[in-house]
Amino acid sequence: MTFTHAAAPYAVTIRPDGWFELADWTPTATAAADALNCRLARPVAVSAQLTMWVDEDAVSHGLPFNSPAAKVLRVLRAHAYPSFGPILFTGRTDPTADPSAYGLTEDQALQLIERHLTRLAKIPQQRTRR
Repeated sequence: MTFTHAAAPYAVTIRPDGWFELADWTPTATAAADALNCRLARPVAVSAQLTMWVDEDAVSHGLPFNSPAAKVLRVLRAHAYPSFGPILFTGRTDPTADPSAYGLTEDQALQLIERHLTRLAKIPQQRTRR
């Protein structure tokens, strides 16, 4: 499957208070920093197809630890990366092409949101009688 910028136009932001936003993604050199409202955003590869963007200055600005994003990473069985302030998830990056990232496909975006919401909900499991 070939990935293009036009075919995968979404990004998901998760904030430390659990609020999330699904947004259209237009890849530019400053799109991640603009989405996070920061000076410099650093990409962290979560998988071959998923990138997490973090604010480089979040700790020095006293932004809180992003527990909801950390829990999503645990559900994804990804490396636990300490994340502070809002976190942006996009598709894979291509450092040979430009410093921006591909957007998430609709399926990827919905899976991230589902994992985020599922970790918040305490849904009872079916019980079997013995």
